[in-house]
Amino acid sequence: MISFFKLIRFPNLLMIALTMYLVRYCLLVEFDGTGFVQVTYTLSNFGFFLLVLSTVLIAAGGNIINDYFDTSIDAINKPTKLIIGVKISRRIAMLAHIIMSTLGILTGIFLAWKLHHIRLGLINIFSVTLLWYYSRLFKRRILVGNIVIAFLSGLVPLVVALFEPQVYGYLNIVLIYSVFAFILTFIREIIKDLEDIQGDRMENCRTLPVVVGETITKYVVMGLAILTAAFIIYFQRILYTKQDYITLLYATAAVEIPLIILIIFTYMAHSKNQYKNLSLLAKLIMITGILSMYVFYYSLNHPIS
Repeated sequence: MISFFKLIRFPNLLMIALTMYLVRYCLLVEFDGTGFVQVTYTLSNFGFFLLVLSTVLIAAGGNIINDYFDTSIDAINKPTKLIIGVKISRRIAMLAHIIMSTLGILTGIFLAWKLHHIRLGLINIFSVTLLWYYSRLFKRRILVGNIVIAFLSGLVPLVVALFEPQVYGYLNIVLIYSVFAFILTFIREIIKDLEDIQGDRMENCRTLPVVVGETITKYVVMGLAILTAAFIIYFQRILYTKQDYITLLYATAAVEIPLIILIIFTYMAHSKNQYKNLSLLAKLIMITGILSMYVFYYSLNHPIS
């Protein structure tokens, strides 16, 4: 059972669920000047749980199929952490992928049908298809696989808003978090390619570090991190004009400063272990960015007078 939880990357699935719940209850709300007033959601609490479950199932299925096709690369990059073919058979892994992905698709279609927006059901079908081709083909092509995973990561907060059509007026704030998730995931995926360059090179994967080398790839990571920092500074200016000092201070301490540290450490990194630590730092920044939704919600309910 522990091996299965490692295979589906259970902590990452929890982060997906947390993101979706924070979007629903911290961003998709109304503010009347005296406090937040919850909107009347289209999806019931149970319906929203099913939406989260469908997204988590698809992500879990994607993680399984990725490891399924990656066994030869992982045998080089992380031989002690192999699960498929060692602790879980390839047949069982494929069956788990099919079951989870199918349940995720069917649940999404059911919810879309209940909302009378059946086209929303295409999101889950598209995501499963994209994850399959990512694992089988895209991840071996320069930047294509990185962009695919970053896109799907940015889609997570957006899905919540898309399944709540009566709150489309809040799409702007949700889009900010979608863009943040996209860029941070893109950065982390490239860092992971730096970490796995040895196995990728031996398996003829044309990842960015394999094609252009480690030095140029590090400059790409630093450039993206600087772009993210500039994006956050722009957001902080808005917070300042609205006198939301709590969120402003949080964004500075928990997101902006760690990003600067990421840039410095990326410049200094040169070993597999250092790239692994950079990947963990990027993940931490993503988590603190996600938690800023609650900080934003709290600060508007408890303004500094």
